Amino acid sequence: MRYNFRVREDKNTGEFIIDMKCLNCDYEEVIPMDIFSELFDPDFDENPAITCPKCDHDLFVPKDVYDQIKGGFIYKPDKK
Repeated sequence: MRYNFRVREDKNTGEFIIDMKCLNCDYEEVIPMDIFSELFDPDFDENPAITCPKCDHDLFVPKDVYDQIKGGFIYKPDKK
């Protein structure tokens, strides 16, 4: 299953960022899109999980994905 998640723009810096949350320990952090892109390759990996900086499990996912997995929420991208 492929998961959808939002990338947003930081209004202060203009940088694109992703809200992340760990499925294991619930640690949250905002990371820049360019860092996320270096750690996750959508052509190779189906799920956007990277290593959590707090608990060291490979379950640090975009917060939208966390909500989809933990709460059964289905994210539908805005049509523009």
